[in-house]
Amino acid sequence: MESEQNNLVLGLDLDGVITEFPDVFRQLTHCWPGRVVVITFRNDSEKASRDVIASGIRFDEIVLVSSFAEKVQVVRDRNIALYLDDQPEMLRGMPVCTATGLIRNAGNCDFSEGRWIMSDLTCRLV
Repeated sequence: MESEQNNLVLGLDLDGVITEFPDVFRQLTHCWPGRVVVITFRNDSEKASRDVIASGIRFDEIVLVSSFAEKVQVVRDRNIALYLDDQPEMLRGMPVCTATGLIRNAGNCDFSEGRWIMSDLTCRLV
């Protein structure tokens, strides 16, 4: 059982996830039993590294991507078991075997109304 847990890979977005709740993700990454991969839609790897380190996040790898599809491919390639992002668009196309979570922030939630903000590309009303 322990070896299965150690193989669980956690994937975290940087902006809007780690940057919004650094204390939460610092705690999570330090108790996560497996690898931690930060995936970010940035183009400056040195600044991304500095920001992750400044947040106190435990990580094994930081991957910079330049498209939604590339983020999905990183999740597939790294066999990420749980991936957390703040943009619903980034969760489209994720492997069925990957648990995903949408982190709420001012960019995707109207806190005064208590409602998510999503496009018709990412949401189907029921």
